[in-house]
Amino acid sequence: MRTATILLAQAENVEKQVRDLQKIALPAHQQRVQWLYERMESLEIQPSQDQQIELTIRQGKHAIDEQLSKHAEIALRQAVYVKHIYKNHFIPMSSLGAAATDHILQNMINALMLSNRHLAMLEVLKNLENKHYSNRASAGGRGKNQQPSKSTKSLLLESMIRGMIYNDPKCKNLDKTVAADEMATRIFKANKEYQMLDITNLEDLKFQVRNVLFDIARTVTRGSQRKADREQLGYSLRHSFPKQDTEESRQMDLDAARTLGRIEGVRATLILQLKQRFGDLPKSAIEKLEATNDMDQLQTYAEQLAEVRSLNDVIQNLQ
Repeated sequence: MRTATILLAQAENVEKQVRDLQKIALPAHQQRVQWLYERMESLEIQPSQDQQIELTIRQGKHAIDEQLSKHAEIALRQAVYVKHIYKNHFIPMSSLGAAATDHILQNMINALMLSNRHLAMLEVLKNLENKHYSNRASAGGRGKNQQPSKSTKSLLLESMIRGMIYNDPKCKNLDKTVAADEMATRIFKANKEYQMLDITNLEDLKFQVRNVLFDIARTVTRGSQRKADREQLGYSLRHSFPKQDTEESRQMDLDAARTLGRIEGVRATLILQLKQRFGDLPKSAIEKLEATNDMDQLQTYAEQLAEVRSLNDVIQNLQ
């Protein structure tokens, strides 16, 4: 199956990145991978237990070394787990039912996401350990792309949706969930190529598009705002977005697993480091950090945390 093969390739890429970051010779790395695989076969290692590990940040060279080792181990273990699932269920190709295949692929996606999360933490901590704050703009010879603010993003999204309705009037007559599903998928695919918006999650985008469609309908009907809000809430509770089961939708799931895993890893590391520097964080600060999905922005603040003088230096600059 093509989806499983793509997942396997991405897991192998994580393995390589972990090896590069740890500067481990290839034979030693291969031996470690084989050891992990054999322990999974004998059930001595239970990769699902990695989900229960709490993340902490501690000072001191010895403590940092321990954390680097832990994140590297989990990232590698979960990547090997993807390979283990693949070899046990797709080699040789078995005649699994659709439900069983979906469940197995979801386990592979979850493992890949967790692997990427810890890989991101490993990268951030490695940069902090070396006190090497890389400047991607100078290294790449061009300035870093500036993501639009939330208000600008909303305006861009509404403009795109209005343009799609104008060019395809039948959209206005479609059920709003169906229309939002189609529009969001088209926007998501176009954004991957042109990077117009900071979008990482197709499902969230579908809900945003549907809300915009309701807003457009309100301006057309000019009805009671309160009544329109009640109708929108009731409609949203009754109508869920369909689960797409195609190779294309699978590819989107894979992209989300890789991207969201890395974003969550960097964000978790940043929050823990801020707590260590400034003590308990106010609820508003945590909510703002958890709502931030700009990978470049999170990574920049995580890498430059040593230069930050107050919590506000970080929070006030988050979009």
